[in-house]
Amino acid sequence: MASKSATEPARATRAASRSHTKKLAELTCEKIEMKIIEMDWPVGRVIGSEAELLAEYGVSRAALREAIRLLEHHNVAYMRRGPGGGLVVAEPDPDAMAHAAAVYLRYRKVSPRALFEARTALEVAAVRSASENIDEAGIRKLRDALDHEAQFVGGESDATIHDFHIVVAELSGNPALHLFINVLTQLSAADFLGATAMFDKKAARSVESSKQVEEVHRTHEAIADAIVAGDAALAQHRTVRHLNALAAALDS
Repeated sequence: MASKSATEPARATRAASRSHTKKLAELTCEKIEMKIIEMDWPVGRVIGSEAELLAEYGVSRAALREAIRLLEHHNVAYMRRGPGGGLVVAEPDPDAMAHAAAVYLRYRKVSPRALFEARTALEVAAVRSASENIDEAGIRKLRDALDHEAQFVGGESDATIHDFHIVVAELSGNPALHLFINVLTQLSAADFLGATAMFDKKAARSVESSKQVEEVHRTHEAIADAIVAGDAALAQHRTVRHLNALAAALDS
């Protein structure tokens, strides 16, 4: 049997090799991501077979496969097997990204008050942009969201009372506002409804009282009216008042 002192150098060598492979994989992942960005993110395009990527990036098979695993985890690209296969550019899922960010902020124990401070700053910007840029398609989307919300009030829909804010963020036309408001709204909903209701809309309906839901729905209608009228100042005022009321409810 080999002595402990004899096996330690071998273990150290294997650990160093794994660390080197990991670093190469991370660098290769970053290079492929930059290539996809420079190509203007061509969703669905095959950017290379495994053999072609090995030749292009000059790394080991183990490092390339780890890089591909990272790309798949980040929802940047995925490997398609078989004839005509290769590394395919994916379309990132904003909901998955929002969920991951929400989990991280929950882990960091961000307070409800801090969440609403951030939400207020972002949503004020979102309603201003939505008010300034609203068109007929946007008006229909806003009205559809309110109609769906009204069904939730009556217990007939799988929407939640918080979805309105995400729709307004989308109508801002700013993908960054849409993403981050989605994240913060998920967390705010969890604070009101409990962590399980954050992902269970039936639980949400059972937790929120009918009176509270109806009041929030009327407030959303008032915000929507200001957006449709193109009155950014009024929409911002009503949004700030609404979010302050929600934050106060959490503090009580």
